[in-house]
Amino acid sequence: MTVSLKTKRLLIRDFTPDDWSDLMEVAMDKSVSEYAAYDPPFPTSEKEVKDIIEHPAKTSQFFAICETASGKVIGYISLNGENHEERNLVYTLHSRFQGKGLAIEASIAVIDYAFKNLNLKKITSSTANVNYASVRVLLYLGFIKTGEHTASFSLNPEGKPVEFSGSSYVLEKDSWINTQLLI
Repeated sequence: MTVSLKTKRLLIRDFTPDDWSDLMEVAMDKSVSEYAAYDPPFPTSEKEVKDIIEHPAKTSQFFAICETASGKVIGYISLNGENHEERNLVYTLHSRFQGKGLAIEASIAVIDYAFKNLNLKKITSSTANVNYASVRVLLYLGFIKTGEHTASFSLNPEGKPVEFSGSSYVLEKDSWINTQLLI
């Protein structure tokens, strides 16, 4: 199924092969961010990025977040998982587009799509506790914190795991429908 979701400032759509350079720019920006150690590494080579676009995981909905005015891919958002009733929300925006409410705008569109079109019962997400902006986005969207955990996705220069505290969140369909967040 082809996806094309429009908001006031964004178009959330399936990736096309021509998007690889924009996605690579987003991935490179993410790889040098202060939060890079808190996420699994995202491929940054041309071949790996092209492969992601051409062969997205069959168990995920992986979308380009595009600026409506320019059509440029400025990030991505996905619903990962194999469960037909529950998926995990992940989003990333290029740093030039952060702090403008675009993560909320994109998430509202995708969450609404997920509950209405994919018939999901709940959506989960997680983030590092020090990623205050992402925590604020999830709470604004109505996600409820369900627990804390320690994780590590990278090694420091000495080869030791970079551990961090993170939190898990959940958003139930019934709660979302009653909230009526609009974009």
